[in-house]
Amino acid sequence: MKSDTLAESLLHEIWKDHSRFLVAHPLLSDGTEIKIISRGEYNDHRGGPDFMNAEIALDGMSIKGDIELHKTVSGWDDHGHSDDKNYSQVILHVVLDADIDEVQHATVKVPVLILRDNLAFDQRTFWQDLFEKKFARAPELQCFPHNLSFPMNFKLKVVAKMGESRLDERIARIKNDVGSTITDALIHDRVYEFVLDALGYSENRTPFIELARLLPRRLLQKIRAKENANELHAIFEALYFGTSGLLLRPQQEFEADVNEYLLDLSAKWEALKVDYNISAALAQHDWAFFRVRPLNTPYRRIALAAALARKYFSRTDYSVHEDINYEVADSPFWEKHTSFKQSLDEPHALMGEERRRAIVLNVMLPARIAIETEHAERKSEQPEKIQSRIKPLRKEWAEYPSRSSAQYINVVEQELLESENIRSTLGEQGALYLYRNFCTAKRCSECPIGERLMIKGWKPLR
Repeated sequence: MKSDTLAESLLHEIWKDHSRFLVAHPLLSDGTEIKIISRGEYNDHRGGPDFMNAEIALDGMSIKGDIELHKTVSGWDDHGHSDDKNYSQVILHVVLDADIDEVQHATVKVPVLILRDNLAFDQRTFWQDLFEKKFARAPELQCFPHNLSFPMNFKLKVVAKMGESRLDERIARIKNDVGSTITDALIHDRVYEFVLDALGYSENRTPFIELARLLPRRLLQKIRAKENANELHAIFEALYFGTSGLLLRPQQEFEADVNEYLLDLSAKWEALKVDYNISAALAQHDWAFFRVRPLNTPYRRIALAAALARKYFSRTDYSVHEDINYEVADSPFWEKHTSFKQSLDEPHALMGEERRRAIVLNVMLPARIAIETEHAERKSEQPEKIQSRIKPLRKEWAEYPSRSSAQYINVVEQELLESENIRSTLGEQGALYLYRNFCTAKRCSECPIGERLMIKGWKPLR
């Protein structure tokens, strides 16, 4: 957990301004109504309780003493308060979340106020002010702050379930549109198409998808079988640059080695067009160059596609069980260039670790699950046996090491999970599925959290 979580901030800020953040007649965990006469003096933090010299009323009787705040009831013992005489004057234990069993078995026998059960959301601006104070931005999720009324375990289960749905979506994407009879070869075709899709990022997805259509795996395999094995590297670069429409003629402003490289590619491209009857190609205007980072230019991405095609997708023995990797010297020219005109001060690999992991998560592991499922179904195995067969692969996907910096993760962490860190791929992918398919799509009534809130009378703002 982060050292200064929203949950911890909430506790202090809510108690400081309890008249705004709590319902008019808050109830203790045992149902007793409590009246907060004085919140006490905030202890910032010189040891001892969080608020001192407070005053509350229970059953009409005024009680003076200290207030201690924790995220859960167990925080009292976790922080070593039981044997600390500084906490002997505590008259109220305020916690964000607790169930009756936890309260009944708590070490400290003082009244417990559970904030989740007593939060007021009718004046949204108060909560927005609190959120903006913490994160310097306005909240995005329509269900914030109302989702604070749900226990964390419930919200974590929702995110995990969304993660499973995200994986199912990735698997279905691999299997869809491959024909009535799904074969390993057809699944491999889909993997190739989706890997090229991933290389396009958001800016160049469309031309990369078209490039995969113009250069199908069967053509790659034919070229690999007929051409000189020692020249496959240059042949595939000529094939991909020529088909992309980005293969330029030598120019005076280019360095001599660049023009030599272009002459070689051009000669090979002209031969490929004739030998394999390649007539269709993209054009330079099909590609986006504006606001694309130098290391992610279409030139470098196309060179990466050529390298992966040579290493993996052109082989007849290729299997999705192989890992997709880029190694140093897989594309020597493009490791040192961002275009035919611009060079780099030092070599850079064409594929970073974050992109490779994204391909593994979104393409390779779902494809392995799809193939295992198809193999089992061909053998007419029972559904329970199929699930048992693919369970290790689903577990591998859920636990795959990944840490995305995407903004949607920050939104879900801060506005739904009270700043708890999402630490697993299952959680990250669940956050993405929830945010994209429900939150931004405004499908609150179909989300388990929104649905429960609406039963309580909540209505999302439109």
